[in-house]
Parts: sequence; structure tokens; C-alpha cells
Amino acid sequence: MSTEKVLPEDVQEDAVLESLGYQQELKRSFGLLGMIGFSFSIVTSWTALGGVLIIGFESGGPPVMIYSWVAICLFALAVAYAMAEICSAYPVAGGQYSWVAVLAPPSVARGLSYVTGWFMITGKGTQIVQCPT
Repeated sequence: MSTEKVLPEDVQEDAVLESLGYQQELKRSFGLLGMIGFSFSIVTSWTALGGVLIIGFESGGPPVMIYSWVAICLFALAVAYAMAEICSAYPVAGGQYSWVAVLAPPSVARGLSYVTGWFMITGKGTQIVQCPT
């Protein structure tokens, strides 16, 4: 497992968390390769298979299936890179709704954070229903 640092050596990670108003509670031991594998196992699997198998068979067979899988992977990577950038700037446990609360204008931050949280719950619920047993 790779143990390379995300922040440079001269930056104290605890100080960065403290400047955000948080105290480190969990051990951070994921390396670069482990995070890439973890991200692909969560993000790409169901979206790629769902898009490739159902639409691909009906639309054109193997060529459509291969190219759509590649396209879905590229779009999933674009989303993952954007979220990784936000996560590196604001490393909070809540994820998207916490980022919205921090980054949105103060007048609408609370409402947008609430809506984002419900979108997350709805998406996870849909994902659970789609999983075969």
C-alpha cells in the first residue's frame, strides 16, 4: 500500500483541519492506489454496467457497449476529480452537503445544503434498490 502524502511535508495536516474548525479523529492511511481502486469500485461499476448492458444490446451491440463504457468512465473520472479537489480543500466527513454549506452564499447555504442531503439520500436509496440480490 502506498503511503505518499497528499499535502507537502511543510504543511501540518492537523493545522489545516484546525483552521477549518475540525479536530482529527480518524486515522488517514489510504494511499494513492488504494483510493483510486476504492473510487472505481464505488463510482464506476453500477453506472457503467447499467448504461452498457441495457442500452448497448438494444442500440448496436459490442461497439456501442465498449465505447459507451469508455465514455462513462471518462465522465465518472471528471466528476471524481472535481469532488477530489473539493474534498482536499474541505476534508469533512459529511461530504457534499457539508461542502455546499461551506461554499454556497450564506443566505442560501442552509437550504441548498438540505436539498443536497436529500439528493444524496435519494441517490443512495435508488442505488440500493437497483442492486441485484
